[in-house]
Formats: sequence, structure tokens, C-alpha cells
Amino acid sequence: ISLRARRMGETTTLTTEDGSLGMRGRVADVLPGVIADVRADAVYACGPMETLRGVTAVAVEFDIPVQVAVEERMACGIGVCMTCVLPVIGDDGVTRMVRSCVEGPVFRGERVRFDDVGTIPFDALGAPGGGTRNVG
Repeated sequence: ISLRARRMGETTTLTTEDGSLGMRGRVADVLPGVIADVRADAVYACGPMETLRGVTAVAVEFDIPVQVAVEERMACGIGVCMTCVLPVIGDDGVTRMVRSCVEGPVFRGERVRFDDVGTIPFDALGAPGGGTRNVG
């Protein structure tokens, strides 16, 4: 992986939690230094939700766009089974439960409600807690 990453990118920074390869720590721990060193103007990430949450927080702190490829369970892969839904804030500011296999799997990181993944937030469109729109 290291060699292929080096071929594809101008710079490569490897991290491992124990420091056995590359820098010691998690991706989000070393990302601020990498952003500063390479003067990054965007962040792209894939991996577990906790990693995506951390990377998104760093990108938001630096005020640069971040795109995340989520790794939700995708049983059917065509949007029928609804196992891959997660709460995402739309362009209109409304949270919707979207199917990551159809509407994603890449989302703007700041739009994914990482704290609410695995739940249906009370304020999501259609949720019983108030996300419904009353007409009339």
C-alpha cells in the first residue's frame, strides 16, 4: 500500500497507532500538520466512522472542504433494504436519512451527523420528534 500511495500522491504520510510504521497516532492526530505542510485545500477520506468523524473535525477547523466515503453496511447495494441509511444534512439545512449505497457513499463530511449515525435524529425529516412538515 505504501509504495502505491507514494506513486499516486505528491506526498504520503503513513500513521499507525503504535508507531510501528510511519508516524505514531491516528490519522486525525497528524492531519493538522499534513494540511499545514502541503497547504492542502481539500481533504478526502475513507475508513471507519470514527476516523471520518476526526478527519472531518480537522478539516472544518482548517475551513477546507472534506469529502468522506462512508463504510456503512450495504446489504443489497441498490437502496431497497435500508441497512445503510445515515443522517445527512441537505443543501436546504434539513436532515434526512439517506441511503449511503445510492445517495453516497461519498458525502461532504460536515453534512454527515456523525454523532447520530445508527439512530434516527428527532429532527430528521419524517421523524416523530418534529422533522415532519405540517401543511395547512
